[in-house]
Amino acid sequence: MRMLFVKVMTVGVVVLAGLSMTGCTDFERGFVTGAGVGVAGTVIAHESTRRPSYSRSYYNRGYNNGCSSARGRWYKSSYYWRNSGSYRNGWRVGYRRCR
Repeated sequence: MRMLFVKVMTVGVVVLAGLSMTGCTDFERGFVTGAGVGVAGTVIAHESTRRPSYSRSYYNRGYNNGCSSARGRWYKSSYYWRNSGSYRNGWRVGYRRCR
């Protein structure tokens, strides 16, 4: 939620800066506004494409839990399943390989 606020504020500041240049030529206003929007767009695009970091320990934990589940002792940590892609991937691989 905080990142969304920062993104909205960044775009708002860029727009206000562009509109406040009443003494500038059209070219200068367009250049500054375009550059600001480009920077804001780059920041927003970068934030939306960030991938969660890969954790080998969570993968191993998921693999072990998936393997034990396939062998009859069902165990899947709901917390790690919701919050860690590495755990989910490890669990699925462990379950498939140990069946």
